Amino acid sequence: MHKRILKDLERFKRIVRGEIRKNLKDLIESDAIVGQKGGDVVKIPVKSIRIPQFRYDPRDAGGIGAGEGEIGEPIKPGDQPGLSNHAGEGPGAHFPEVEIELRELAEILGEELELPHIQPKGEQRIIRGDDDYTDVSVQGPESLLMKKRSFRQGLMRQMLLSDPNRPNPSPSLVDAQPMVVTPIKEDKRYLYGEPQEAPEANCLIVFMRDASGSMSGEKTEIIRQENWWIDLWLRTNYENVERVYIIHDYEAHEVNEEEFYALSTGGGTRISAAYELCDKIIDRRFPTEQWNIYPFHFSDGENWIGDTENVCVPLLRDRLLAKVNLFAYGQVALGRRSPGMHLIKLKEVLTDRDNLTTSIISGREDILASIKEFLGTGR
Repeated sequence: MHKRILKDLERFKRIVRGEIRKNLKDLIESDAIVGQKGGDVVKIPVKSIRIPQFRYDPRDAGGIGAGEGEIGEPIKPGDQPGLSNHAGEGPGAHFPEVEIELRELAEILGEELELPHIQPKGEQRIIRGDDDYTDVSVQGPESLLMKKRSFRQGLMRQMLLSDPNRPNPSPSLVDAQPMVVTPIKEDKRYLYGEPQEAPEANCLIVFMRDASGSMSGEKTEIIRQENWWIDLWLRTNYENVERVYIIHDYEAHEVNEEEFYALSTGGGTRISAAYELCDKIIDRRFPTEQWNIYPFHFSDGENWIGDTENVCVPLLRDRLLAKVNLFAYGQVALGRRSPGMHLIKLKEVLTDRDNLTTSIISGREDILASIKEFLGTGR
């Protein structure tokens, strides 16, 4: 029976994965799961799936005429099934939610977009406990207690401490008393694994956003959704992920995640301020030989006159691109697919740099393609 239940569960999971894969574009364009916090599991509404549930014999379901009362006795208005004292207006669409692990959701994203798995660079050596227990220790957690060996140690101790002048116990099975062995602290033995150095690749994601007055509302929500999926994919490729959030208008500031999406400062736009701050943060806190670095910048493409060609391009060419795995620029301009001057200059001057990638996001329907453009290089 247990195997049959597991078989049914696996079949249900395959159905769920198929439905998610079929509706992935709609899921990415909506905010159905973005913003869920905590844990490694998210809830996803799925339109065309029925959650397994018990069904009861309709003959035992009760209903009108099945309860107490005499034939012909009127039903009180408040007792009528399906009726409420308060009127409602229009039907509502309610879809069942299924739970899925984030790693499994990332695998579906990778399969559908044909994203190559990232090959990390520069692995840091991290001291970790070894799961291969090759030795014995007198100290350790109770979960690693070696019960048989601890019992033998206790038995040996009690035998050595027993009185040699004490008469032999009676051979009679009736009179024989069982020996009670209670291991004390000195008797206990634990499994032990020698700590080993293991390579671990660290990842830094720098999210940068134009926070001028024209970059609020729907544009911010599009950036939030795209960043969530980008973050999800990178987390499946790296054990240790750090995030830095930078907003800018004419000046740039490091903020927390909540402020990154909530603040809109207005004013002009000087993109180089964000790139300069990003470069300083990397130099001060994230050595490039230990970190795989991914800056993502989103703007509407309008920049201060001369800032792109005179400051941004030299800064990227001579400093930032040499430090990062990938630098991604997304132009978020609702309803407009023509590239802004910032994007044009980047592609024109830095066309030979394979770790620079750009995309135009004119609406939610472009998020999926933008993610593929950013992450499809596998860097």
